[in-house]
Amino acid sequence: MFGKIPVTFAFLAAAGLSLLHPVISTPARAGEQPNILIMGEDADRDTVPRHNRVFNRVLNALINEMQSKGFKVYDETAVAMGITNPGRVRRTDAELITVARRVKTPPIDVVTSFQIYANAEKNPYSDIMDLRIRVSGRMLNVATGQRLGNYEVSFGPGDLAPLPVKCGRDCILENVGKQAQEIARDVGAALATKLDGLSPARPGSTAAGGQAQPLPPAGNPVVQPPAGGAGRCTGLTTAYQITFQGFAPDEVSQIESQLVAFQGYDHMRPVRSGARTIAYWYESCSDLMRLNRNLRQMLSFMGLQGQVSQRGNKFLVTKIAAPVTR
Repeated sequence: MFGKIPVTFAFLAAAGLSLLHPVISTPARAGEQPNILIMGEDADRDTVPRHNRVFNRVLNALINEMQSKGFKVYDETAVAMGITNPGRVRRTDAELITVARRVKTPPIDVVTSFQIYANAEKNPYSDIMDLRIRVSGRMLNVATGQRLGNYEVSFGPGDLAPLPVKCGRDCILENVGKQAQEIARDVGAALATKLDGLSPARPGSTAAGGQAQPLPPAGNPVVQPPAGGAGRCTGLTTAYQITFQGFAPDEVSQIESQLVAFQGYDHMRPVRSGARTIAYWYESCSDLMRLNRNLRQMLSFMGLQGQVSQRGNKFLVTKIAAPVTR
């Protein structure tokens, strides 16, 4: 049982590992393919800490599995070193989400966090040192907070090759790292499959089993689909807050009928309503550029003057009305 083998604990403590405590829909119509950040959640003192060689091998295995499905994975240190200390360890999930939301270039859509638990325990009938390893991962939509899926793989004593005789710190790290890396591949493959269902690849892409498309010839620009007309698109459904200011009630009714006709529309609901201001929680698979363009074209279609401003996933549409005489 855990805690009754001091020699084992000493080995693992020296190796930078911890004892393991047991832990008693249909795919969304999906715009853009998500930008992914894979981060280790090591606040639990029983997890393998960040920057440990076991941690790094698991991280790389998860990244490889996501990339093999065609997803864009960014290096945490490279994109976050300007806003936080990349050497911090024992970070909570709240800190990981906060960091992901603060990264603006590139904007992060999905955080994949993982935990590694590792323990070695002496067999009760011999001097064999068995390994117990568990790797778990979960995905979170950064914009909405929605859980996108989770998966874990664990092996107990007798399931994995035991540690060699007289196995010191480096020996423990190499053996645990090798086993954890293989486990992480299974976890990463499962998470990538879940995300693939929520964010399908565009038809004809290599990720969807098609052939790579050649570049268009010079002088023949790629034409974007026309604005308007709800339809199925590819990528991950995400949420936006769209606020309208200065519009009359009848204009708001026209706006609502336009919003539901935008390509990629999923659903929406009002989150604030006043005499001259109304805000919507708007879920769509449309990307930011297309949604911005559609909002501008909507004003033109309605014959109104206005401004569209955007900060992150928040839009503010302001009506500019000419002064009236009385």
